[in-house]
Amino acid sequence: MNNIKTTPLLISLKPNYADLIFSGLKTAELRRRISEGIQDRDVYVYVSSPVKELRGGFRVGQVWAGSPSQIWATVRELAGVNKRTFDNYYSGQKIAFALEILDVWEYAHPRSLEQLRARFLGFVAPQSYRYVRAEEIRSFRALKRIRLPRNELVAI
Repeated sequence: MNNIKTTPLLISLKPNYADLIFSGLKTAELRRRISEGIQDRDVYVYVSSPVKELRGGFRVGQVWAGSPSQIWATVRELAGVNKRTFDNYYSGQKIAFALEILDVWEYAHPRSLEQLRARFLGFVAPQSYRYVRAEEIRSFRALKRIRLPRNELVAI
């Protein structure tokens, strides 16, 4: 069994934010809360409604934590959102988190929510994030990936 400190995470993203990540235009993911020890961890991206699919993932680089104003100063050019959207997201929060997005990959054949539920008994897409179960890790890692270096597609 994987150590909880290295177990990959599954996060849900709205389609527009997932598109920005997979196109290389968003290189920092904003979070109100996140798991401890997430640096250098794989994160799988589930795209929420209306898409409803496991689309790919990324490796977490640096993790920034601080007041919303500190985080905005650090990631405003990386987050893929404007100041109003940022402020609305962190409204009422004293601490904000941002994850550096590295080593993005997209699946050649993303898995729909129906396929995931058929393959994994009790599969639940997270509201925010959750740990990936051992049987899911093996399956997710086995899917054919298209690595997405900055603005360039290369099949693996």
